[in-house]
This record gives sequence, C-alpha cells and structure tokens, in this order.
Amino acid sequence: MKKKWQFYTWLILFLFLMPFITVKIPGLNPEVREAAPESGRLVYAANLFDFEVEEDGEPAEAGGTGRALMYFTHSHEAFAPILRAKEGKTAVSHSKENIMNLGEAFNSHFGMNGIKLDVLNYDNAGQMSRNGVPHSRAYKAIRPHVAKQMEAGKYDLVLDVHRDSLGRNKTTLDHKDGPYAKVYFVIGEDHGGHKDNRQLAEKISAKMNELIPGISKGIFRKSGHGVDGIYNQDLGPNVLLIEMGGTENTEEELNRTAAIVAKASAEVLAGR
Repeated sequence: MKKKWQFYTWLILFLFLMPFITVKIPGLNPEVREAAPESGRLVYAANLFDFEVEEDGEPAEAGGTGRALMYFTHSHEAFAPILRAKEGKTAVSHSKENIMNLGEAFNSHFGMNGIKLDVLNYDNAGQMSRNGVPHSRAYKAIRPHVAKQMEAGKYDLVLDVHRDSLGRNKTTLDHKDGPYAKVYFVIGEDHGGHKDNRQLAEKISAKMNELIPGISKGIFRKSGHGVDGIYNQDLGPNVLLIEMGGTENTEEELNRTAAIVAKASAEVLAGR
C-alpha cells in the first residue's frame, strides 16, 4: 500500500513538472513560438500627467519614423471638468489649466508611435493679453513664432490644436473602450496650397476612423468673409488645425483621443 501511494505521488509530481521541463529542454517543443504583440493594440496614459506608459513592457523608441510640431493658437482654451477637479470652479478659459497641457500627453503618445514631437510652449493668448492684442488677431500673433520654429527644423506634420465650443453631446463618442473626445479638421481655403493641406487631413481623419469609427467628424472647409480663411496653413502643406473635444470633455477622454491622433498620424506619415 505504501509503495502504491509513493508511485502516485511521484506520478503527480512528474505531471506537474512536465510543462516546465519541455520548455527548458531545446528540441522537445519545436512548434511553440513566442507570441508577437498585437499590432492593433492601442495604448494611452491613465491621464494627462501620468506618462509611465508601456506596451508589452517597453515604450517604443521616439523619432523612428518622423518629426512633428504642435502649438496652440488659442492657448487659454480650457475644459470645464478638468478645472472643476483641480480648482473647484467651472470655466472654459484659464491662464494655466488649459489646452496647452495636452502637449505633454501628445508628446508621450507620438513618442510611443515613433514620432519625435516638438511642442511650441508659447502662451499666445497670455502674450496677446499683455500686449493689448484683440482675440481676432490670434493667428497673426502666433504666426512668426510658428514660422521661426518651422525654419529651425524639418517637420513632417505641424498641428495647431484647439478645443471646440460645442456641448458634450456633440463632442463625445461612446465606445466599448470608453468615451472619446471627437475631433475634426479645419482647412482654410483662402490660400493657393489648401488642397495639399486638405489631402493630408483627409488621410489622417480616415485613419482615425479606421482605428475608432466615428472619432473624427471629418474636414471643415472655411473661406470668405468672417473667418480667418488661412489659419497659417500657407506656411506649408503639412500644417493642419484640429478641434479636439469640447468644453465638457474630461481629461481621460482627451487622453484617449490623443492616442488615436498620434497613432493615425504615425501610420499616415509612414505610408508617404
């Protein structure tokens, strides 16, 4: 009886150890291969101020497939939920807690997708206020700073990031992964090269909708009396303006969308 008990004990131990033995001994398991990471997986930081983000253990190398520039013409545009959480007040414009803070999140996401992102941390709205320049001249005010930066570096993509003024029901996409802040592209047609700007915007918009259907509302073409009509896009065929989310979108929603903008932009640039 004792020998029989010992036999079953050793048998159970052998069966338990068998998977580990076959993995460690070369040639015993030739069909087993290390699984490749899912190429379609989307990764985003938990919030705009948390950037220790990794995919399968390691972040992607930055600067692998291109270089981008980001700036904020209307730099004091803000998001009410973020201000409520941080300062306990409701506002859609702020000198510190504003759209410029998206730059760090975008930097992280573009880097994970192999794009080196330079963020022009120029507070255009603050400087205009100090100089007594009216809001209507915002694009003219920031133009020399953008032009100087573009001369200093060769950029594959230049993004002027804005916040829409519409309510939450117009700027939010419900998705199985969670809600996203919707995006649309504004193309000014009062300059000769606008078709090139529009074609690039259409490609990135389409790629975003491939990743998350409905996240991009497409292209808004503007020209004529009452609008700027250029938006500094005459500085180059790769200069685009995006409206990202609205006054009631949350930090998490904006961050999810930043990941999609970065991924879509990187894929489009890689295919050019």
